[in-house]
Amino acid sequence: MSQLLSFEKEFGKNFITDEKELEKASEDQYLVSPIIKNLSKKAIGLLKIDNENDIRTAIDISYKHNIPLVARGAGTSTIGQVILLKPSVVLDFNNMKGIEYDKYVSVKPGTKVLETLNYLRKRGKDLMVYPSSFYISSVGGYVAGGDVGIGSFQYGYYFDESLVQLKVIGFNKEEEVKGKYVWGFAQAAGTTGFIVDSSFKLTDFQDWKDYIIEGDDLLSLLVNIKKLDRKRVRRVVIEDHDAFSVVAKGRATSNKQWITIVSSTEPLGSEINLNFMDELAFAAVYVTMSKISPFKNYFYEVRLFPIERFLSIVTKVKSVLGNKVLIHGDVMTLKGEIIIYTVFISDRENFELIDEIMRSEGIPFEIHSVEVNDRVDDPERLSLMKRYKALMDPKDLINPGKLRI
Repeated sequence: MSQLLSFEKEFGKNFITDEKELEKASEDQYLVSPIIKNLSKKAIGLLKIDNENDIRTAIDISYKHNIPLVARGAGTSTIGQVILLKPSVVLDFNNMKGIEYDKYVSVKPGTKVLETLNYLRKRGKDLMVYPSSFYISSVGGYVAGGDVGIGSFQYGYYFDESLVQLKVIGFNKEEEVKGKYVWGFAQAAGTTGFIVDSSFKLTDFQDWKDYIIEGDDLLSLLVNIKKLDRKRVRRVVIEDHDAFSVVAKGRATSNKQWITIVSSTEPLGSEINLNFMDELAFAAVYVTMSKISPFKNYFYEVRLFPIERFLSIVTKVKSVLGNKVLIHGDVMTLKGEIIIYTVFISDRENFELIDEIMRSEGIPFEIHSVEVNDRVDDPERLSLMKRYKALMDPKDLINPGKLRI
């Protein structure tokens, strides 16, 4: 394409058009939704970003020639954040690394979350919330597309308490935002500009151990979850017997109908060495299940339930489908309320029935959509995203088609 010559002239060997490299840059590593995958287009170029000036130059070329740009870190998103809805130039941020620590920790977007955690823990500190894919994901990708994660039982969304400042570059505009204005960029899938620096408030590192609490009465387990001390409990996971048996095969067993796994600084239930816990956290569970579940026509859906609604809906679904559906729940605290990030895993043909139960309960959420609007649960946050989209990317060339204005 003749319009790509400007990229080649400006960036030389850092601009790549090799077919194999473009294929890898066009797909999300964790892309397990068949609905989203079918939307993906192929990259027309891959640009290795080294610094902020590279971003500014890439945006100038993009706007001159109307070429879409999509930021990419480790490519671990499960929600289609980095798939291309239009043939685009992919900006690879993995060379843009760095960590600075004073009162807060300031991190460049290509820095891996694991690198950040290792750096902080040597200093007795920890991120308040971080993704279940922390061992491979990048900080920039998590800020742009994530919301909850490990630690969200204590702190909720990472952008509510932990994220304190962002620096973002857009078309002829750069912003350093603080306070609630980070909401215009966090979870926006990179549609509102390119994040070049993220600053986080920290917590003290603590030595957490995993405990398992089992029972046949789901109501009793949920009542006990309400009583847990958030100062001592980092993480809470609920599994039905069938889901736990599939993931824990050969490593742990239970003969109870429901299993709660708690990461805590104080003894709760039976201590157990669950070195597979990362496979059960939030989006990681349906990535894991896509590889090991017993279902031939594997499919999943996610809903966010208040604790009482979780009890009602899960009970209905299990009563109809039994072991034909696997249930996983990560327990969070959002705006002071216990909310369960609930994953339903089954053969695809069973989801008409599952969705019918959801509709009867009036549950709005769509995991198989690439549009940010379908996942943002707060009107003020969505309004800020739309405002910054118009300000930073008026032609919708930065990850286009992902945010409805």
